Amino acid sequence: MPKRNFNTLEEFKANLHREGATLVEFSGSKVPCILLDQKKYEGMLQRVYGKRVGADTLLNIFYDGKDVFVDVQIKFHDTDFEENYLLYANDMIQFFEALAESGLISLAPSSQAYTNSQNVFMIQLPKKDAAEKALEIIKSNAKKHG
Repeated sequence: MPKRNFNTLEEFKANLHREGATLVEFSGSKVPCILLDQKKYEGMLQRVYGKRVGADTLLNIFYDGKDVFVDVQIKFHDTDFEENYLLYANDMIQFFEALAESGLISLAPSSQAYTNSQNVFMIQLPKKDAAEKALEIIKSNAKKHG
């Protein structure tokens, strides 16, 4: 999974994940959830259905002392599913707090059906340290510019 690079704030804004993100309840905890277009979500499920699935999840953190962007890269082993979700982290402190705490990230369709827990696909992060580092950077930037 190659790291994406952006050179200007306009490039970051143009590449932001448009479907959004939220928090979902799972076993009494909040889990961060990236929302996907229904068609893309169904395509992902078809690629992994019936397989034992492992995923690489990388968090590439970009910050300039004011704006923090996190490019979430997810690649499922033994499939062609590889996606990037660029998030503007300054507005998502709770999302990254939940990510650092739970070590889980989920994917769900952006339709109203995502609230049904059977429509949420959970991924265990291999290491929580990147999420903890992202949260630390987001919070320190938020304090400077809040």
